Amino acid sequence: MSEAEHDRAGERDGEAAGLPERGETPRYQEIVRVLLDEIDAGVYAVGDRLPTEQELCARFTVSRHTVREALRRLQEMGYILRRQGSGSVLAARRAAGRFVNSISSLDELMQYAASTRLEILSVDRIIVEEELAARLGCRPETQWFRVSALRRTEATSEPFSYVEVYVDVAFADVVRTLDVVQYAIYTVLEQRYGIRIAEVMQDIEAAPADLNVASRLHIPPQSPILVVTRRYFTDDGRLVEIAVNAHPGADFRYAMTLQRR
Repeated sequence: MSEAEHDRAGERDGEAAGLPERGETPRYQEIVRVLLDEIDAGVYAVGDRLPTEQELCARFTVSRHTVREALRRLQEMGYILRRQGSGSVLAARRAAGRFVNSISSLDELMQYAASTRLEILSVDRIIVEEELAARLGCRPETQWFRVSALRRTEATSEPFSYVEVYVDVAFADVVRTLDVVQYAIYTVLEQRYGIRIAEVMQDIEAAPADLNVASRLHIPPQSPILVVTRRYFTDDGRLVEIAVNAHPGADFRYAMTLQRR
């Protein structure tokens, strides 16, 4: 059997192994979670070799592509070192301080929100003036709810992101009931109102931290930050949410995978 045939067979057999189907948690994330649980439990010591790709394929009944993606994520998080011909070696029992965000689909965006928590700081109803409207990509003189928040992981006390989420004022009852959100706000809008987010436009830019962002993230003013702005559109092209995420430049890396179809 060729490697390509092995990969296709592994994807089919993964369903029989009880791994998540498409639309649920991606299979590689399930493998990451299991391996992290084993690392935390002391199954592997620093310097130990992890199971080979072939062994992980057989254990989880998935393709080599899926296993390689799981190992790539563990390497990005600082847990393992991978060398050609030497396999994967455990480099640390705890993740590196840098937070790695890798999102390539709306499903992964939802999983990212579910694996972190959004701590609400304030909610305001504002009129977006021309300068801010240009930055947000919305019409000036329109009204929005602005939700200011910090996003954290369960493993760290320091926030890895300061977020300002702008929500269409038509969804007032959702905004007013926000407390600690463990899911993406857009999923709450979908569930409550029966709308569907069909497209997310994303911009990424480097910028200096202003006084507000610096105080929220506990970094010096004018420190480099990475600003990720996402605009959420429904099936009919309506802009219903804008999320502006500010990340400390020294502690955050954005990773993405591009595939040719």
